[in-house]
Amino acid sequence: MKAFLSSLFACLIIVCCLFLLEGACFRLVEDYAKKRLELAWGKPGNGRFNSFLKNLPLDHFILPPSTAKNALERIDSEHDYANRIMSFGRPTRDRLKEQVLSAVHPLNDYEIKDVGDIEGVIFPGLQKPATREEVQKKLARRIDDPLEFAKGLLIRVVPSLEKHQRNTEFSRLEAVFEFVLRRGMACVVLSAFDAEDLLMKAERLSEKSPLIAKNLYLWGDHEGADIILEATRLNPSIFKSVFVNSPTNEVKAPNVRGMPWVLFGLAIDSVANEKSVVNALSWVDRGRDSDRLYPSRLGGLMKIVHDAGDFESFVVAYMLEALDYTQEIGNAWPQPKALPSKAEIEGEEFVQMDERMQSSENFNLLSVEEKIRFLQKNKEITDESTATFECEIVRGYRELHFDDSNLRKVSNRDLVLKLGRGFEEMGQDVLESVGNKDPLFLRFYNSLKEVEDSPLN
Repeated sequence: MKAFLSSLFACLIIVCCLFLLEGACFRLVEDYAKKRLELAWGKPGNGRFNSFLKNLPLDHFILPPSTAKNALERIDSEHDYANRIMSFGRPTRDRLKEQVLSAVHPLNDYEIKDVGDIEGVIFPGLQKPATREEVQKKLARRIDDPLEFAKGLLIRVVPSLEKHQRNTEFSRLEAVFEFVLRRGMACVVLSAFDAEDLLMKAERLSEKSPLIAKNLYLWGDHEGADIILEATRLNPSIFKSVFVNSPTNEVKAPNVRGMPWVLFGLAIDSVANEKSVVNALSWVDRGRDSDRLYPSRLGGLMKIVHDAGDFESFVVAYMLEALDYTQEIGNAWPQPKALPSKAEIEGEEFVQMDERMQSSENFNLLSVEEKIRFLQKNKEITDESTATFECEIVRGYRELHFDDSNLRKVSNRDLVLKLGRGFEEMGQDVLESVGNKDPLFLRFYNSLKEVEDSPLN
């Protein structure tokens, strides 16, 4: 017995040591933190929760704060959510801070050129052989000629046309730019006096140097943040991500789905201003409105800014994750689609279920997921659970649309088929994710689909 207890104690010590070692690696080793994220979520662009790891109390699996909360109550939850969901970025932020402190002439190894009338674009030094398509577009003279390219272009927006202010900001950010350049991104400090000016210059960059400026990432503070938000409101399709800190004006988020990723920093003295908080949350919600895993968790984040330097390091870690996602998803990046206004929703006539399921704007997977968790937590299961095709997904969907009199006419059988087809159209990974949440629903759907596809029907 004594030997058994000694062996058990030794095993517990080993397990504790391994647990501490894993936590230290996640906190300190950048490559390991990234690998653990991919193990938990899958590859960017094709994400799905790991069926084993999701049962562990890891930050990767926390749900975004509920939109039902009061804005002033929700902001602390959003700040905590941003820190926890981006916990894998801590090693990257540490390395950046070390580099900023130790950098000496950080841009000496990089070429700085003008692109048209845009001055001071820093190129990362990446090259690739030209393809036939690029030769046809006159980007190269011959196939296999070396072409300079970048994975993306980081634009630091300065709300002034004074050259000395742009140069001052450029000098201040040299070490940060060098860190980003190593990851294959080009960088530029761009002066803009309003949103239209910024849009015009961004479009010119894309036209003049499409291999450098195909994917644009905007970053600005205060008045620069105002310009970025207004430019994004006017044309959300041109940017991949926007990072704004403490805007001075309240710019309304566009009512579209398929937004750039949004990182919104709110100054500590603005937290008590309900109007500012509501405006910031509207941008966060629009950014996180997606059926894909990565953007539904990371596409909209909010930070309370206590220290500008800390926020800058958070921006870089967040931007690099957005860059990886952009590279993986490629041409499947969603195009923004206008959502119906509240008046249109309230005044709409009866819509057939086929039309409801074909339009992703009418279906929010995250809301259903939250409702399912609520039902499971409260065990609100009545005798109706024995009814045909009754399951958590169907119950959650009916709860979400309890005021839809037409939905009451639709049988559970038809609802399982329609919802299942809708999930399948969103992607096989979405259907599998739903199946992990509610295996009974997936079993019902697969059975019904086999019957529907049978040659006897």
